[in-house]
Amino acid sequence: MSQPDLSVIIPMHNASGTVVPVIESFLAIDSAGIEVVVVDDASTDDSVERVRELDDPRVVLLPLTLNHGAGQARNHGFAKAGGRYSLFFDADDEIHPESLTATLGALDDTGASVAMMPYRYRRPGTVGEGMNSYDIAVWEKYVAGPRRLARLDEVPRLLGFTNYPWNKVVRTEHYRRTGLRFGSTQVHNDILGHWLTLVDAETVLLLDQPLCTHVVQEGGKNLTNRESRARLNLLDALDETYTELCARPEKRRRYANHYWDLALRVIEWASGRITPEVRDKFSYRVQEHLFRIDLGDFHRIRFKQNPGLANRIVRRTQA
Repeated sequence: MSQPDLSVIIPMHNASGTVVPVIESFLAIDSAGIEVVVVDDASTDDSVERVRELDDPRVVLLPLTLNHGAGQARNHGFAKAGGRYSLFFDADDEIHPESLTATLGALDDTGASVAMMPYRYRRPGTVGEGMNSYDIAVWEKYVAGPRRLARLDEVPRLLGFTNYPWNKVVRTEHYRRTGLRFGSTQVHNDILGHWLTLVDAETVLLLDQPLCTHVVQEGGKNLTNRESRARLNLLDALDETYTELCARPEKRRRYANHYWDLALRVIEWASGRITPEVRDKFSYRVQEHLFRIDLGDFHRIRFKQNPGLANRIVRRTQA
């Protein structure tokens, strides 16, 4: 079998009702060679049986005996990916086939490390499917035509873009060399994957056509919408991401202001979504993380880049 053009890596946990149509939507694309790597994250329903019933050699099923979370499942899948390019997808979302075909062609044309596209977001009870307002502002700032090839230092605010995995197609061998991985936490594991994808890119290709519609299931089943003790995982995810950034000191210095802006925004978002019994611990963990800031980075933020951000950092450490 020749090398696939694309490996689609899908973490799956109790997704019996949605995963098969998602897989079939990729297999139906005949303009590219596609393999689908499904990583079962210890499902307890009949998800595995449903996937096996497809009986298609293009579908690779990797079962995990323990539930590790989508990030670890994506890492297992990426290790097995055989395609020239890789896409990390969810078991309940919708792909836009024409956009995917165009993306693969554009990556071939430009040699970019990663292609990044806008997305659609379908919520129960709402009519519009647009991106969130911050992402719209960033996208409109950087993309004025059908596509743009850039270095990250030309489009740095993409680092603050919502850290979804399914609006990017990556060049597999490039990111194997750089060590792309997702975080080890049950939730918020996409933050690390998003940052490593962008900071380790040689060039980023921006294509102005949506690749995915992210579907929020009725009843708020998506983990990112749950108020729970799991919000403490956010600080673990930020610590893991910042540690990787510190391992790249030149990039940490260059993008520190973008990192700390993101950290404060997601911390504020999470503050209203934690249960009361862990609020004190959450506040302590926030201060602990903010105190990791490099003093040289803080000085540049305070006096050269963004004094308002520096003030926000100080106020939050004193909260």
